[in-house]
Amino acid sequence: MWKNILGLALLAGVAFLIFRAVQQYRQDNVFDMAPAAGGAAGGIATNGQKRGISPELLQILADPADKGPVKLITDSSGKEWLLNPRNGYRYPVEDGIPIMLIEEGEKHKDESLIEKAS
Repeated sequence: MWKNILGLALLAGVAFLIFRAVQQYRQDNVFDMAPAAGGAAGGIATNGQKRGISPELLQILADPADKGPVKLITDSSGKEWLLNPRNGYRYPVEDGIPIMLIEEGEKHKDESLIEKAS
């Protein structure tokens, strides 16, 4: 009789652990990045759509070299970059994540994108 009760308790414990694991998985997925509207920017999301940088994030991002604002641009191949129009530094955006390292900006510097101060 005790074996039956112990077996049922063990089965209930395993079922509870599976239930909690599924519940935690669903809860964690709530925090995944949402795809950009229309799937027009960034990297590939898990559902096949592309991700982009949110407008809120873009407003607070600053070039690490001069601490000034950056612009989101897309080159002819469709790759996104964050551009500092004051020095021509371009920072790549990979899978919706900007790579904001000064070395990356220097490596991808484009003099033709520098805007002249008025």
